[in-house]
Amino acid sequence: MTASPASASAVAVPGLSFAAPRRPGQAEEELRRLSFRGFRYDCRVLRQRDARTAPILLLGGAAQDKYAWARHEPRLAEITTVLTVDLPGWGGADALPARYGMDFLADAVLHTLDRNGIRTANVMGACYGGVISLRFAQRHPDRVARLALVGTRRTLPGPLRETFRFGVELLRRKEQAEFARRAAELFAPLADRTVVRRRGAVYRLLERQFQQMTPGQVDRFVLNTERLLRHPLYDPEPVPPPVATLFVHGEHDRFSSPGHGREMAADLPGSRVAVMEAAGHMIPLERPDDFTDLMVRFFTDEPLDELPLWFGGAER
Repeated sequence: MTASPASASAVAVPGLSFAAPRRPGQAEEELRRLSFRGFRYDCRVLRQRDARTAPILLLGGAAQDKYAWARHEPRLAEITTVLTVDLPGWGGADALPARYGMDFLADAVLHTLDRNGIRTANVMGACYGGVISLRFAQRHPDRVARLALVGTRRTLPGPLRETFRFGVELLRRKEQAEFARRAAELFAPLADRTVVRRRGAVYRLLERQFQQMTPGQVDRFVLNTERLLRHPLYDPEPVPPPVATLFVHGEHDRFSSPGHGREMAADLPGSRVAVMEAAGHMIPLERPDDFTDLMVRFFTDEPLDELPLWFGGAER
């Protein structure tokens, strides 16, 4: 979910970006307003001139925006250029009608890379962003260096679909407080007796942010949820590319369990499933430092054995 926005250090102008002066070693920040097939959207770039790996593109969930990764950016920007984006339907971008599916959003990701002169990228997608990231890798495999999918699943079974439909109904009835409580409980349940880091703090953060969504944010959230209900989350064709792929799940994630990662990894030869201990669905908030360390190591081909993880692979 959305982290507190960082203060912008650049001025966004349609088609242009003016970067603020930087300190030695600091990544240059650019804000750009782009347009894809008639829908305006925003891209934020932290450019690192001394990159150690391909640029990293971060795609978050239905309620995240381009500032949601502020806590993780400093370390990621030390190793390469970092891109965060409000795709059509997200953050400050134009609302995207639900009739547009994952193919459209995957092609919008391609447009983002093209407009920033990036040939290949390390792609990290969390939850909803993972669905888009995987579709992007399927449609444009030559543009992906490595792929990390966090808390991602490829199906919405009946009970979960009903939960999402009821959430949309609550928002349409202007019962935002009740929606916020139920949504926070879905992604960071308090009643669960398992050990999850920062459980109470994450629950309160999610509930507060859902309660404070503006009418425009509510509209976008509803459309993004309806998109999930209207279109398949995952299409097995074309076959996903044989790039280094890491599925990341919290061991106590009730929304997208490690079993979902193993199921998806079965379709990707050579992929791995990493399970974060003492974590649920909100790994970037529950274990932020460990999560960032994992991304840095994975995207630079460093060993992952020292992290608080256990691993599995695709079962053949």
